[in-house]
Amino acid sequence: MYEPLFQPMKIGSLELKNRLVMPAMNSHYADAGHHFTGQALNYYGERALGGFGLLITEFLCVSEEGLAYPMQAGIYDDRFIPTLSSLAERIHQNGGRIFAQLHHAGRMQGKGSTSLMAVGAGSIPDKANPIPVHELGEEEVAEVEQRFVEAAVRAQKAGFDGVEIHGAHGYLLAQFLSRGVNKRADKYGGSVTARARIVCEIIQGIRKACGADFPIGVRISGDEGYESGNRIQDAVVQSMLFEAAGADVIHVSHGIPIHSYHTPSGFNISNVRQVREAVSIPVIGVGRMNDPGLILGALKVGAMDFVALGRESVCDPHLPEKIREGRLEEIFTCTGCMQRCLYPDSFEEGFGISCMINPFSGREGVWEIRKAENPKRIGIVGAGPAGLEAAWILAKRGHKVTVYEKEAQAGGQYRLAAVPPMKQELAGTISTYRTLCEKYGARICYGVTADRKLLEEEGFDEIILASGAVPLVPEIEGIHGENVYLANDVLRFQVQIRDQAVLVLGAGLVGAETAEVLAGYGNRVTLADMLDTIAPQAPARPRENLLARLDQGKVSFQSGCRVLRILPDGVLCEKDGAAVELKGFDAIVLAFGSRPDTRLYEELGGWPNVRRIGDSMEAADGKKAVYEAAKMAIEL
Repeated sequence: MYEPLFQPMKIGSLELKNRLVMPAMNSHYADAGHHFTGQALNYYGERALGGFGLLITEFLCVSEEGLAYPMQAGIYDDRFIPTLSSLAERIHQNGGRIFAQLHHAGRMQGKGSTSLMAVGAGSIPDKANPIPVHELGEEEVAEVEQRFVEAAVRAQKAGFDGVEIHGAHGYLLAQFLSRGVNKRADKYGGSVTARARIVCEIIQGIRKACGADFPIGVRISGDEGYESGNRIQDAVVQSMLFEAAGADVIHVSHGIPIHSYHTPSGFNISNVRQVREAVSIPVIGVGRMNDPGLILGALKVGAMDFVALGRESVCDPHLPEKIREGRLEEIFTCTGCMQRCLYPDSFEEGFGISCMINPFSGREGVWEIRKAENPKRIGIVGAGPAGLEAAWILAKRGHKVTVYEKEAQAGGQYRLAAVPPMKQELAGTISTYRTLCEKYGARICYGVTADRKLLEEEGFDEIILASGAVPLVPEIEGIHGENVYLANDVLRFQVQIRDQAVLVLGAGLVGAETAEVLAGYGNRVTLADMLDTIAPQAPARPRENLLARLDQGKVSFQSGCRVLRILPDGVLCEKDGAAVELKGFDAIVLAFGSRPDTRLYEELGGWPNVRRIGDSMEAADGKKAVYEAAKMAIEL
């Protein structure tokens, strides 16, 4: 069925073994001198081993004033050639092909990246990066073009198989291409054709310098996603111009480069199709392509020739290999959570890109699953994400693992996290963990509440408590009223509330998402919290999407409220130093957070060889629980 994904196809004169592409994404594995580190080689190399036919490097800066990030990898000087050569060599050794993405930030120059002044298509600063910008004159445009050409020559010398010109996502060339940004009155501004001139001249310059057999690609935004920006019609015309100038492939992205789970998978397919119908060269498409069936469908209907799997390649570097071998249920599916791929500075040691559900990502060559020298009998209590992650890794290492789960199915609170609209893909993570448990022989016992007696009878060498957390219910007068419910029970639909006025106490992520669910059932929902913002600890992009959905659902927010007493139809709270009543509610939902479930730990009373992971030790988020489970499992 999936054979079309593995049919070879050429980009220019270069034949690729399949249609699966790892696109450019900042790995954060470059150093302060703008060289790739050894971990970058491990990271990219693993994805070549995993079967991706083409890898495209993260953005490589072609000129120092164009740095977008203080530790961005560089290609603006010959001193970068040795480390770039090492990367290309690693990819080739591992069976892949690699393009260098050539980039200039323009007005998106990163804070602290350089002392040089930012340059751009004009002097208008970006709203999110309001720094002075020097408008490039025509002679200066020619100098920038030459830097792209020189960078391509360096890539060729370093052994890269081709280059991709970065003309997307608001950076310098996108600033020229965009009708929303480019206000020039010379030959590089005005019409859609004139705005494309700089990219066309770069293509022609690279072709002249690097020869006919060196593939050149262009990445474009397609629809830029904001009111005055380019629409897909602009991208279609400009793609035709790039082809005429000598480009070998067009890579159609979106103006917003990274989309959370609030955006449907495959959202960009129709845009990519429009470009493909207009050009005769291959087209690469991207846009939350995170499922083998979706990937196959995009190729079969002719929407694209190659499929770029961005965050999915972070989540599962071996996706191509797993599809080819029919191991679909073992695929780690990107959920669009943005918990670890977009924010590299996290709680764990090290720095760089990783994945919430697959913490081995980014630790290639650092973390290894090795056979245990002395296999043990290990009991795990709790089949949530932490318990299951620990179970399959320990079982793969050769330990005999038994997991006890009190409910009839696995998942714990992670299953509840999949309930809010657009988060359904989180449930797939639990399915993958279960598949790996079965593959490696970890036994899961459902409907079993583990206690000291059971664990003693089994005689385990090690016991791991992954029993999760329980809702926090503070001692507040009236909290046990008949119309007071727990958020978890609402998300389980053990309580069904429709067409009522509902007050949700607690505006963290659980409270906010519970409010979203309730609003979807015709309820008039108010959130109340001591905080002055909603879900402040959520990742920025998903939080932004969530707030928009709450606004759409007409959810109101009462900030700065400390609950003193729960009334029959509301609460008495302290707000700005005064007692205030919020009344007129039919139902009250508690979302005050969670606390570790320590009941079994206390029952075991200092029993030796007992470990706690995840929420059973400290109530936190999923990425911390899964990380702790994996780290413990490879070290035990």
